Amino acid sequence: MSFANSEANSKWMVYMLSISTHRDWYAFRVRPRHEKSVSRLLRSRCCSEFLPLFKTRTRWSDRIATVERPLFPGYIFCELERHEVGSIRLTPGIFDVVRAGSNPLPARRDEVESLLHAVRNDLPIEPCEVEGLSGGEWLHVVAGPLSGISGSLVKVSGEDRLLISIELLHRQVLVELPLASIELARERMLKVS
Repeated sequence: MSFANSEANSKWMVYMLSISTHRDWYAFRVRPRHEKSVSRLLRSRCCSEFLPLFKTRTRWSDRIATVERPLFPGYIFCELERHEVGSIRLTPGIFDVVRAGSNPLPARRDEVESLLHAVRNDLPIEPCEVEGLSGGEWLHVVAGPLSGISGSLVKVSGEDRLLISIELLHRQVLVELPLASIELARERMLKVS
């Protein structure tokens, strides 16, 4: 009898460990124009944070400079366990977590990580508005750092680019890829996290 109890306890402990070590990406709303300072603060607390930035040229009164701006103004991503969301929300500059009703809503891991790969590999990325774009064929990336993700091909400034959408924030991001790294997908795959 004690063996059965021990076995059940052992299975329960393995189950609890698997739940407690499950980490998801969450998007947090931050104070306007405080994304970088919140990112530094979270990093100093050893949090796994991700603030996607893009480079843009800005004209000031005396010069033109290249500056890095948040790809998603007002948002920052953190990879953490669900029970840690409350403590992250207490960070100065963070308003709230993106949620569905009263429950924190994790971002799709494949989308955040594909964007993370694009940023780490210095692929040219830029924000884009959904309106005015005419999506083309559904494509699948087969080579390079973004291998395994899918998106819609659009024409921007005469160049072929792969459009990667981050659906959680209802925004889209353009990433420039060589045509040799993509292939036409047979059908549009919708993944559910």
